[in-house]
Amino acid sequence: MGTPENVLLARAQSGSEDAFAELARKHSSQIYKCSLRILQNREDAEDNLQNVLLQTFRNINSFKGKSQFSTWLVRIAVNEALMKLRKRQRDKFVPLEDASHFWSPRPSPEIQVIRAELRALLINEILRLSPGRRNEILRFTMGEKRNTSTQKSTRFRIKYQLRKQLSYLFKEENSPASCYSANANQSAL
Repeated sequence: MGTPENVLLARAQSGSEDAFAELARKHSSQIYKCSLRILQNREDAEDNLQNVLLQTFRNINSFKGKSQFSTWLVRIAVNEALMKLRKRQRDKFVPLEDASHFWSPRPSPEIQVIRAELRALLINEILRLSPGRRNEILRFTMGEKRNTSTQKSTRFRIKYQLRKQLSYLFKEENSPASCYSANANQSAL
């Protein structure tokens, strides 16, 4: 003859709600404590206990007896608690399209002018590059991302050359770039 828990389990798998209720009473404390350890919140642990018992009731026939019944219940409790934690993390973040009312989608007129000036200076410097280097930048910016080591090093040398040619912008205090970087630094503080 089996242990009392095995007898209850067999009766619950046969459809006895009383046997399942007895198993639930016996293991509720363990499920609750496990859930509370993971979720760190009493209400969430109580919800998790109810979810685990509901899932166990629905899937009691899938228990094959390869482990202890309590081990199976704890595994279900852990899985449910982890899913609840993931959902809690997802709910913390507001998608950008939902939060767009917090800021203006357009930068200030000053920033727009500075960006336009910087863009014009960068275009002029790109036009001063050799035709081969100009074409490499154009191909890269248009989405042709070839990644052989030669092309990577060519792009690196082009970026270095452009930085060197435009470095004077960042040395002058009243240059458009210095104003732009000063505005960026102020907003970061």
